[in-house]
Amino acid sequence: MSHLETGVDEAGTPPRAPHPRVDAILSGAAQAFSAKGFAATSMREIAQRADASLGTIYYHFESKDEILRALICGNFRRVHTALDAALEDVDDPGEALAVFIDNHIRFFASRLDEMRVMSHELDTLAGEAGAEVSSQRDAYSAKAAAILRRLRPDIEEAELRVHTLCLFGMLNWTYRWFHTVDRRMGAAGIAERMTRLFTEGFAPGSHR
Repeated sequence: MSHLETGVDEAGTPPRAPHPRVDAILSGAAQAFSAKGFAATSMREIAQRADASLGTIYYHFESKDEILRALICGNFRRVHTALDAALEDVDDPGEALAVFIDNHIRFFASRLDEMRVMSHELDTLAGEAGAEVSSQRDAYSAKAAAILRRLRPDIEEAELRVHTLCLFGMLNWTYRWFHTVDRRMGAAGIAERMTRLFTEGFAPGSHR
């Protein structure tokens, strides 16, 4: 079976313009994995969510692992590509952080199932697929760390790592409460408040 048929390229990620059926399968898989978790989801349930036959699923993907791989790596690739485009003319590190947070929240606000899956299943896959997921995650995390490093060139690597993890902890759990926030605020409003909270603190100086 070709990479085109499985919806992945030579690196294991979906091509730029996947077949519409592949998009439907990945969307259905995201819904199923989000609702039940990867381990508890069957290929039949993915087919039901995608409104596709099992034959169609297996025509494009050899296994459930390949679906998860395409789902995670495809989203990493797209959010990272969008980030690079948004940062192209940004020099100020504070603005760069605001762009990073805004890009992340806007991207996943319309993909809450995908965000939930990526928050819970990043370490699920083993072997080549697991290595590719780790590579995609590390590259995206490194971009955030580089921005934070420019903001705080004085801190040690261990502290930088903690701050980077805190940033992603704040970003990645948005899926649990995004639907409860006043809709007038929207993704942009949430991103703005996250940026301000991360850079200025909630009550700077009040603890002294």
